[in-house]
Parts: sequence; structure tokens; C-alpha cells
Amino acid sequence: MDGVGREVVVTEADIDNFIRAKGSVFSAIRVMLELAGMDVDDLGRVYIAGGIGGAIDKASAVRIGMLPALPEERYDYIGNTSLMGAYAALLSAEARAELSEIQGSMTYLELSAHPGYMDEFIAACFLPHTDASLFDGGGKVRERQ
Repeated sequence: MDGVGREVVVTEADIDNFIRAKGSVFSAIRVMLELAGMDVDDLGRVYIAGGIGGAIDKASAVRIGMLPALPEERYDYIGNTSLMGAYAALLSAEARAELSEIQGSMTYLELSAHPGYMDEFIAACFLPHTDASLFDGGGKVRERQ
């Protein structure tokens, strides 16, 4: 039962969607770090955005292999940033100019076209992960040797 006396039902489809979301987040992080020539330990801050992001328990997300194991203080929830950006662009010429500058420096990455992404994704669709060498006894993510 939930807090108002209604039954909570979790279906097989819900679990499948959750595992795919978990796998896509972790595999995207791994591929982007690889392309940038970085390790997990190089991450100073990790910003979690979006409406659902505020409900993510960071410690649990690390434990199941959704997020890399970093000190909790390196993770920040920053809210619905796309909505805030849209408001800023509508109300401020300065914000629109800054957005244009940012747009010019962005790199688009099609993860599904990256060689090895699907292998990373499939491996990350297990709880916590199929490659135990990525994790030490405390669930901390380690880089491949």
C-alpha cells in the first residue's frame, strides 16, 4: 500500500523499463568518459537534472550500478534545467546570446552508433553489472585495466 491506502503494483514491464533506464545511464557515462579520455575519478561534479532526477537516491543508484561510485557530495540535483533554460531564453536577450555561444561549442554524440556502446549497454542491464571487475567490494566503480 502507498501512503494513501492504495495498492502499488510493479509489473514485469516496469522492471524491464527500469533496468533499461539504469543500463542506458551507466553505459552512456562509460562511453562518454572513454571518448573524453577520462576516468570516473576525473569527475569533479555530476549534475542530475530532470523531473525524476530529484527522486533518485544517489547511494542506491550507485549500489545497483546506475551511477559511478563517487562521494555523495559530488552529485548535485539541479532541477528541471530544460524548463529553466526555456524561461531564461524567453525572458532574456543575454541568456539567448549565451545559449547561442554554448550551442556552437557542443558536440553531438549518437551513442547507439558508437562501436561498443551496445556491449556496454547490455552489460549494464544486469544488477549491478555483468563485469564484476568494475566494482570493488563496496560497489565502487573501477576503470578497466
